Amino acid sequence: MVQGTNGELYGPAFNPSDPHTTPPQYYYSLDVSGQNIQIFPYPTTQWGSAWQTLIAPPGVLYDLVAHPPKNSGGAPIFGFARIAQTGAMTILHVFSAGEGYPLNSFNSLTRATDGSFYGVAYEHYTGVSPGFIYRVTPDGAYSKLLTFPSTPLGAAAVFLPIRAASDGNLYGTFETGGTNNTGVIYQATPSGQLQTVANFPATGMAEPQTLTQAGDGNLYGTTNYNQIFRYNLTTHSLGLIYQMAPDGSQGKCGCDLIEGMDGKLYGAAPYGGPFPGLGAVFSLDIGLPKPLPVVSGLYPASGGAGQRVLLWGNYLLGATSVTFSGAAATNFKSTSVQSVYATVPTGATTGPVTITTANGSYTTTQSFTVQ
Repeated sequence: MVQGTNGELYGPAFNPSDPHTTPPQYYYSLDVSGQNIQIFPYPTTQWGSAWQTLIAPPGVLYDLVAHPPKNSGGAPIFGFARIAQTGAMTILHVFSAGEGYPLNSFNSLTRATDGSFYGVAYEHYTGVSPGFIYRVTPDGAYSKLLTFPSTPLGAAAVFLPIRAASDGNLYGTFETGGTNNTGVIYQATPSGQLQTVANFPATGMAEPQTLTQAGDGNLYGTTNYNQIFRYNLTTHSLGLIYQMAPDGSQGKCGCDLIEGMDGKLYGAAPYGGPFPGLGAVFSLDIGLPKPLPVVSGLYPASGGAGQRVLLWGNYLLGATSVTFSGAAATNFKSTSVQSVYATVPTGATTGPVTITTANGSYTTTQSFTVQ
């Protein structure tokens, strides 16, 4: 699920008892109490979610969608869709066979600082296939960014999701390959340049999985051997920060990590845990500071007193104040970790916007223009 800028939770689901849809899928929304469920059908019965739902400003959902092949045994057809928070869907782009087959796994789409969406795809649907990174704009314009070589990155037949970082670049991993054939972290620039930035050691860590960026600016990830590592974007150093219990009682990863407002890392291990085979949700305190709020955009960026403005960014939960050039907004509300709505107060002048949470304050480099 993702949380919309209206505070509602959104996600795809399916109803196998419904005979009227193929595949039998829907989008739904509900509030954080689990009530007020709304069901949104697809524009035609052929489409279903590929489970890549993202939220982007100013409050729009995007997803990869797919429908079964026209011929038995053929490849599914993929599309890139925009979904309003009211549930209305628009298919912005349908992938042709020459445009490849997007990686159909959870969380493989990422939104970069340039506002475009990036993902990993295979050139062929079956067999060992070259892979590449593609880009789709919010309007659905598609392009290939780069194709992975078989060297020096290593075994490019197994692809994992990429992550957009605050430096504007994309980062990803390969489970094998590199100097020691134990895996690598690579960087891809928006201009299409690809390079290895870290090789995993011969012993101690191997087979890295997906990455996440924490508030300290560093990348964190897990391996297939229950290890949690850190890659420092400034020093380019790679190190082990925690070894989960070898018996699997703490959970077995690779798995995705997120950072909470308390600075702890959280993960959902699909295997292991105190009840073997059922998995575990865990937290890890490695002494990270509580993340400061960050605002990356104002929507709209201009208006008069009484204008409702979306502050979009990260770590925005629990906002305690919002000011427009020092003038305090008396009406503001955190609707998700990424979004706060504030009303421009009387007496505000053109200038930066400052938001404060329990963790600290952030002042935008972008000015809000008071009209």
